[in-house]
Amino acid sequence: MRTLFTAACALGGAAAAAHYMLPLGWLPWLGAALLALSLPAALLLRGDWRVRALTLLISAALGVSWYWGYTLLFVRPAAELDGRELTLTARVLECPRRDEDFAMTYVRLETEGLPAVRAAVYDYDGYMGYLRPGDRVELAVRASSATEKYGSETDIYASRGILLRATLRAESRVLGRDWRSALSFPAELAGAVDSAAERLFPRDVGGFMRALLMGETAGLDEDHELEHALDESGIRHVVAVSGMHLSYLYAFLAALVGRRRSSLLGIPAALLFTLMTGATPSIVRACVMLLLVMAAPLARREADALTSLGAALILLLIANPLSIAAAGLQLSFASMAGIIVVTPQVYSWLDARWKKPEGFRARVRAFIMATLAGTAGSTVFTAPVVALIFGYVSLVAPLTNLLTLWAVSGCFILGLAAVILDFVFEPLGAAIAWLDAWPARYICLCAEAMSSLPCAAVYTADKLVSWWLAFCYGVFGLAWLARGRGGKLRPLAPALSCLLALAAVAFSASAAGKSGRGLVFLDVGQGSCTLALDGEHAAVIDCGGKNSWDNAGDTASEYLLSRGRREVDALVLTHLHADHANGAARLIARLDVGELYIPRAAEDSDELLEELLAAAERHGTEVLFVDDEDVETSAGDIDLTLFAPAEAGDENERGVIVLASLGETDALVMGDVDMAVEREFVERGAPDVDILAVGHHGSKYSTSFELLEAVRPETAVISVGYNSYGHPTGEALARLNLAGAEVYRTDLDGSITVRIGTDG
Repeated sequence: MRTLFTAACALGGAAAAAHYMLPLGWLPWLGAALLALSLPAALLLRGDWRVRALTLLISAALGVSWYWGYTLLFVRPAAELDGRELTLTARVLECPRRDEDFAMTYVRLETEGLPAVRAAVYDYDGYMGYLRPGDRVELAVRASSATEKYGSETDIYASRGILLRATLRAESRVLGRDWRSALSFPAELAGAVDSAAERLFPRDVGGFMRALLMGETAGLDEDHELEHALDESGIRHVVAVSGMHLSYLYAFLAALVGRRRSSLLGIPAALLFTLMTGATPSIVRACVMLLLVMAAPLARREADALTSLGAALILLLIANPLSIAAAGLQLSFASMAGIIVVTPQVYSWLDARWKKPEGFRARVRAFIMATLAGTAGSTVFTAPVVALIFGYVSLVAPLTNLLTLWAVSGCFILGLAAVILDFVFEPLGAAIAWLDAWPARYICLCAEAMSSLPCAAVYTADKLVSWWLAFCYGVFGLAWLARGRGGKLRPLAPALSCLLALAAVAFSASAAGKSGRGLVFLDVGQGSCTLALDGEHAAVIDCGGKNSWDNAGDTASEYLLSRGRREVDALVLTHLHADHANGAARLIARLDVGELYIPRAAEDSDELLEELLAAAERHGTEVLFVDDEDVETSAGDIDLTLFAPAEAGDENERGVIVLASLGETDALVMGDVDMAVEREFVERGAPDVDILAVGHHGSKYSTSFELLEAVRPETAVISVGYNSYGHPTGEALARLNLAGAEVYRTDLDGSITVRIGTDG
């Protein structure tokens, strides 16, 4: 029996139950009850059964108890600082990340009387200055709880060990450095490596190489097309630093100095690389397992993969029991569990059925089998997690891995060599980087080509995912039970069953989606995105949002993709404020958008126009400007009327008002125009409508009595999210109530669907 692995499973299961299901106040009592149960187990059971029972009960008791204790010692005290103006003494943990609009870094508090927790510090006003990892700094901040954002609870920060958020209110002040600053050497080295990679590699692959080498995705996030291609082709994992990168590093050392010496060199190298990349759950898991593998021959012992996996989980949960909620931890451990349990079975099955050739063909055969078996193993348990969190599963991942993984290893090693040589002799580092750019381009080209294939990925409707998840685990559970005592799991049949079930779910959702007809007001936070759907035709009115975890372009594209729609006939932007347009470029990158309509006189205060026009040019989207005349266009049974914007006023006032008609049903989308523009619109002859998309998210300066009296809507939809403006205001809601409109709000009701029959 693998006692350590059993203990890790019990500890992890208890932490998951404490996080997702159990009230905090129950945890100490539950821990005591589990410990109490261990006494009769010790007295009544014998042999392995007693060891198993005690291991499970004691580990589960420790799991719930430590979750409770960690919450009281660290999470609660940090949450109590929410809203306070503070002057903090802290130690900088990593090089600040800088963007055009803000900078941020992570620090550990060293302020007397406050918990010594990690905090994310944001700077929107140029206060951060030059900071190095290890600096002791004084920060004047406004604190926010890391367990709440956008008006709702979140575990995204806490699962990564960040228990406080803080916004700078004044210039940061460096207090100096001490002996502990030397411990920040890995973080300083990581910053130097990232800066060198950004400088060395050509622009077209710079973002990819920074992500491949150090997991820094800032550059990759700006390349919507490549990011989407990596997702759909199933190789996004190559830019999420994990065990694969450590295995490449170890294999390179073994090839250079031999296997035994590589263990001596590999241990410090693995530790340094793990600390440089931020010690995330996925890299810590890989580091612990690799260290145990490397230490085994030195101690003349046999390494056990499941025991190593259990040791990694225990260490992570001791450091932070809330890390059980981290997507990276869940995916990393699910992937490794599949590789340990399923991959050997798949490899043996392929080996028995593929006649073994000789020479070079034998090596090709081994590579193909290893890649397919590894992909199958890592996918078996991660596919349901990916489907649940991200709403899709790549079907071309095995083929993409087969085409690219051989290049990824060389690309990673050459990239590290280029950076190291750049520190010694810059021209040589630049030459290696130029050479390495070609395999990087090949990987990106493969990802883009594979993602463009029909059904490269299937997107699942939310309600069906849970049923598919239950089916997957049920099928594999039955296969495990049916193997017999000491028998091998036969993974092919359950894996094929799961894939077939997923295909059925996806195609069912696609068929239902393509036959749909109606209007959808998506929940994109404080913003607006309206879909008009008719069979295979679709139009999108606005695509932007703020104060939301997801980009509005991703929200809209994934909604459409999950319903089998890959084309949008028309995208209309009422104006270019971020809350109405910051997802438009990403939507164009992910779907085939035929036409883009923009007000010609629109101001570009949020600097979105250049990116939009560039995305439209790359993807063949026709750009049409709405000027001083109304524009009419149609797609299937969707008729759009774009009313010419006002000639004067601010950007909101010069926005386009859109009338969307499906059969006999009319909806009016007001954008952010104010009452003065509404009155002009009424004087021009505002139409009667069934549905009103309320202007300016329910601002008191929109939705006038004159407009409501003219258009007489039966239904009013307010696209609104967490905000500091008080939207929707009491005044706007009162006017809608007096007009007799039935009001729906995306902040309360989520995405709102209005289904329209063929008779309108």
